[in-house]
Amino acid sequence: MINIVVVSHSALLARGVEQLARQMMRGDGCKLALAAGVDDEQHPIGTDAVKVMEAIEAVAGGDGVLVLMDLGSALLSAETALDLLDPDLAAKVRLCAAPLVEGTLAAVVAANSGASLEQVVAEAQGALQAKQAQLGEASPTAKSVALPLAQGKSVTWTVQNPHGLHARPAARLVETLAPFKAELVLEKQGQCVDPRSLNQLALLQVRHGDTVRLIADGAQADEALAAFKALAEQHFGETVSERQQPSLHGIPVAESVTSGPVFQAHSFWPPTVDRRIGADEVLGEQQRLREALQHTLSDLNRLAERTGTLIGKPQAAIFGAHSMLLDDPDLQQAAYTRIAQQLCCAEQAWRQVLGAIAEEYRELDDDYMRARELDVRDMLRRTLCHLQGLPLPAMALAEPSILVMDELMPSEVVMLDRRLVLGICLSGGNALSHSAILAKAMGIPMVVGMQDCLSKTRSGQKAMLDAARGVLQLSH
Repeated sequence: MINIVVVSHSALLARGVEQLARQMMRGDGCKLALAAGVDDEQHPIGTDAVKVMEAIEAVAGGDGVLVLMDLGSALLSAETALDLLDPDLAAKVRLCAAPLVEGTLAAVVAANSGASLEQVVAEAQGALQAKQAQLGEASPTAKSVALPLAQGKSVTWTVQNPHGLHARPAARLVETLAPFKAELVLEKQGQCVDPRSLNQLALLQVRHGDTVRLIADGAQADEALAAFKALAEQHFGETVSERQQPSLHGIPVAESVTSGPVFQAHSFWPPTVDRRIGADEVLGEQQRLREALQHTLSDLNRLAERTGTLIGKPQAAIFGAHSMLLDDPDLQQAAYTRIAQQLCCAEQAWRQVLGAIAEEYRELDDDYMRARELDVRDMLRRTLCHLQGLPLPAMALAEPSILVMDELMPSEVVMLDRRLVLGICLSGGNALSHSAILAKAMGIPMVVGMQDCLSKTRSGQKAMLDAARGVLQLSH
């Protein structure tokens, strides 16, 4: 344990520094003593070497003592105090030229988290960097921290604290993460710092609504991430008014909590094609549909293989069932007959046939079976795209985000990049749909039936999704 002594010309100033420092301290990880002013009622401003010596002796039971001084004779008094001390004790004392207020706060946080004397000194000496960077007086940037290995895990959080991660919540974060044997990096918009350093956290300048990501690798990576998540959910020890967090509500599917920026997207549907054809075009249109169906069946086989590999065989069977429905000769013949009898294009005939099946599902009383209409529309959309030579667009997420959409097809869910999709909110949807079943199997927090999620959010807006409660909390 490293303890701290504050030497100041003014007892009032020292008590103010102590008051600030004790807000950073929890438990008995660090002792703090003052040596401030002189015993002269008429002229109380000054320093006393004997007082400094006594303060050091009062906190000398640990692994070392760090002494911080304000100016002038405070340094002289501290040096004299070292000469007065027992040599063995004096050898464990370091005088530090760090700024008194910032240095003391940084040192206390580091010492309270179990840092060594050298680490505490380094934190105190670097305490001005954040202020210099913010004022533009110097150009220190957050220390370059190497990202953990590829197998490193991470947790993302959108900070709701009104003043961001200022000194007190940052100190709680340092203290919380200090015990874990793991390589830890806190990242914000590509800038990475050591989250066990108060100075580094200050350089990151995390404000209300910013999204940060803790990346961990090592023996206790999981424990560190769990501790970070628990602390973040408590807003790093601060009270955050619910009024500052407008929220939307829906139906929970996959129960978990996540936070990050919103990414809005809308379901893609190919343009509606209704075209009359001549009798001499019937065979050509039927062949177009036949080829499009073969392409769709090939897609479904690939989707089943991907799902079986990523999730499991039971979930892969969803796309096996799609293939069976699509490959039904009676279903296909119904479309071919429409083309011949109504002299309509393949797109129109196929849309009428599958649209009628989807409508039949929607009218069923059984909730589970009613949700199957989405599967039918998923197959319809894919076949229409093949008929028109249109690719199905992928989700173009540039960073880990909460996906907000009107609806999401089962085939779209299994193609999501789990690293980039933190959660899903749908304005429509059904908790019993295969989309919901697949998202849950993939471990993606999901809420459906959140009617206002598109109109009341915007891409890039910070949010927290509590899928267990069906709540999306939004930052301003």
